[in-house]
Amino acid sequence: MSDQGEPRRLRLLSYNIQSGLTTRKYSQYFTRSWKHLVPVPSRMSNLDGIARVLTDYDLVGLQEVDAGSLRSGFVNQVKYLADYAGFEYMFDQSNRRIGMISQHGNAVLSRIRPTAITEHKLPGLIPGRGVLEVRFGAGK
Repeated sequence: MSDQGEPRRLRLLSYNIQSGLTTRKYSQYFTRSWKHLVPVPSRMSNLDGIARVLTDYDLVGLQEVDAGSLRSGFVNQVKYLADYAGFEYMFDQSNRRIGMISQHGNAVLSRIRPTAITEHKLPGLIPGRGVLEVRFGAGK
């Protein structure tokens, strides 16, 4: 509740940003797969559009972010989105690294200070899956 006694709305979003790429059809996973490995000019304008969407939310979970490898033009997408959309708190989890070509992971952006963030690795046939647990307040 706010100081005035009115409940405050918490706006949450989960968003798979696909490292800033757009895919409209399943066939594009094959015809445009090269874009997952090298920088492409449209990636930054796509990130700007994503950041504009994020400004309406208080807590955002991001999937398939790049932490600053070749394919993103060495831009840490989590920091870029946090700065552009005005998030004070950010945390990224790099799960799958292919040298400097690709750094795949998850992230959390928040306007509220987290009290704890825990990284969990998940099992899988291909290594590199994970989840972030974020806690707020003094709860158990």
